[in-house]
Amino acid sequence: MNLLGDMEEVREEHKFNVSQLQKYLSGKLRVPSGELITVRQYSSGQSNPTFLVQSPAESFVDREYRVQKALFSAGFPVAQPLLLCSDDAVIGTEFYLMEHVNGRIFRDIRLPGVSPAERAALYVAAVEVLARLHSLSLHELHLLDYGRGHAYCQRQVSTWTKQYQASAHQDIPAMSELSSWLGHNLPSHDDEVTLVHGDYRIDNLVFHPTEARVLAVLDWELSTTGQPMADLAYFLMPHYWPQEPGLISTMGSLRGVQGVPSPEELTSVYRRCRGLECDLPPLNFHLALSVFKMAAIAQGVYARHLLGNASAPNAVEFGQIVEPLAKAALQLATGSLPGPESRLFLQSPQGQEVLRRVKDFMREHILPAQKVMAKGAGLWNLFLPAVSGLSQLDYAHIAEETGRCVYAPEVFNCQAPDTGNMEVLHMFGSEEQKKSWLEPLLRGEIRSCFCMTEPGVASSDATNMECSLRREGEQYVVNGTKWWSSATWLGCGIAEYFQLVLIISWEEVSGAER
Repeated sequence: MNLLGDMEEVREEHKFNVSQLQKYLSGKLRVPSGELITVRQYSSGQSNPTFLVQSPAESFVDREYRVQKALFSAGFPVAQPLLLCSDDAVIGTEFYLMEHVNGRIFRDIRLPGVSPAERAALYVAAVEVLARLHSLSLHELHLLDYGRGHAYCQRQVSTWTKQYQASAHQDIPAMSELSSWLGHNLPSHDDEVTLVHGDYRIDNLVFHPTEARVLAVLDWELSTTGQPMADLAYFLMPHYWPQEPGLISTMGSLRGVQGVPSPEELTSVYRRCRGLECDLPPLNFHLALSVFKMAAIAQGVYARHLLGNASAPNAVEFGQIVEPLAKAALQLATGSLPGPESRLFLQSPQGQEVLRRVKDFMREHILPAQKVMAKGAGLWNLFLPAVSGLSQLDYAHIAEETGRCVYAPEVFNCQAPDTGNMEVLHMFGSEEQKKSWLEPLLRGEIRSCFCMTEPGVASSDATNMECSLRREGEQYVVNGTKWWSSATWLGCGIAEYFQLVLIISWEEVSGAER
């Protein structure tokens, strides 16, 4: 996963004059004239060759320059650009150098070797960075002239059609049909213009070595200004990838991978980060365009293989996937997308079964009647792992469902403040306290309460608490004033910094005002 692990010797067809580069860099960067540089090539990537240039103290990378310079100045996570060389005499072509960012790059988009929870966090971090990119001001970046902006989708269809036709080695009817469909079904919402990456994938990101945080976005070769939904659809494309073995092994698929958030979940994160209130338009066109683009790129990679100058070591495989990709894109274009499938927070099988039963019970009993108790149905005290056998994550899904009705938590004996109070007694109470109070609470025979709200201060902020409790011998002295000491719903959660818990019988609830 480390970027340095993807290195190889410079391929014969990509070699250049290292001595000339050494001479050019001396004095321009932190490369003393007496120190020799070394050059190695990245083994991954399907387009332009990329090299790691190292001196004994520094590492640099050759790649796109202007856009990264603007983004780095704006604090966006990219490698710092260091030098642009437009003199072809140095190595035979223009190039630029940027700092090497040491972190994790996941070449397999399924992110093997990490837990489902970390996998979810990494994908959420990736879509947050994408939303941040699309929220940047082109004016403030001084990139108003970076691309043509409007009519982006129309230009993309035209560009990739031409790219494909220029590299096609045989006639593929599905590609011609797909190109025609895209040209006749351009979206009406093509006027929004932001900076777009053009190749935003999880394997084009450098993550922190131990944290779910993006340190740098790589590969800005296809960046321009245009429709941001194209970037989002391209990032979500692996969720809709056809299940053909050849395509999966070459490109990767996210279907059935534990922990990877669903497209709906990632889209929700994207909307929240961009502050968008309205639902996003359907992504069918953009998904089809993304797959068409991948098919055209695959054709180009195979064409470079035929010419003997492909960067990808498996370039020969790409010629076999162009037609299946085109057919898959046509299905995305004209069909309905798969429905929501939450994978961000995964329940255990037991939790899923209990959630199903709670939903059935809510639908059959609580919502229509709100009179039938759930104790006899075995749906009782679900919040307490020692009783229900459920994890906190399992119960979170169930609490979301019971929250649909104001009375439902009481029906399942999962209401506040009893849930938190019962947990305190279960974890820290003596056997006598458990017998006197916990067991009757679990049976639903008594209710508990907690005290909140101090006159004159905002007691939701624990630093403002004025009420004190101290021990004197075998007794406790409470000094302060509390209001609303009752088991009625108080409009706040059990975590509201309560100082004193009172256990009272059900018959005493109405009189427990102080």
